[in-house]
Amino acid sequence: MIPRALRKLEFVKRGERMKDWSRTQTQLTEQELTLMRKVETCEAYLTFIFAYTEQEGHNYHLVAIEEIMKAVCALQCEWLTDLCHIRLEKAFITNRRQQERGIEG
Repeated sequence: MIPRALRKLEFVKRGERMKDWSRTQTQLTEQELTLMRKVETCEAYLTFIFAYTEQEGHNYHLVAIEEIMKAVCALQCEWLTDLCHIRLEKAFITNRRQQERGIEG
């Protein structure tokens, strides 16, 4: 499967393609940073859930705590997958740009 960023840029003129790739790379970097913050937030909240459960878990419904933890983990997993896809797209773009410049890496 061709990454999204390369699919839409496939038939653009070379000069325009370089500009588009730079713009796409910038957008992907912004998305990457946002996803990294989301993943970090999940990790922080999971840590809080575990610590709070150690202290106060006896006051709450065990299955509810587990469901909350699973929901946070599911979000974290989804965002990690998205993060991997973005990093792969960035790697393909970098590779393509190097090929266009005649640099093999």
